[in-house]
Amino acid sequence: MTRTPDALLITAEADIVLVNLPADTESRLTVMRSVIRCENVDVVGLTSQLDMWLDDEGLYNHPVNKVATALAVRFGFIWQDYHGPVLLTGGADAEGDTLPLSKDKVLALLASLGDL
Repeated sequence: MTRTPDALLITAEADIVLVNLPADTESRLTVMRSVIRCENVDVVGLTSQLDMWLDDEGLYNHPVNKVATALAVRFGFIWQDYHGPVLLTGGADAEGDTLPLSKDKVLALLASLGDL
């Protein structure tokens, strides 16, 4: 049985990669930093059930991610371009821990990203 991916990585080159995140917070953050290729992450809460994680210094370290920027615009974030790889996750729980994307959300995002 294969595990449903927890997150989606969108590279600046418009590649979409399915990602499985570890359950524990410290390991999860290590993997997130690794796939985003940064030391310090920042999060944009696109909705209460969809977060977009990115390099806190992406403006200086990475090219514009046109797909991530277009996705953010769909949710009303029209003020800036987003740079570098971004990781989409399922929001946060009451304690602030990152939640995985549901299987339905992964499928919906894949379909939506295809339109961008």
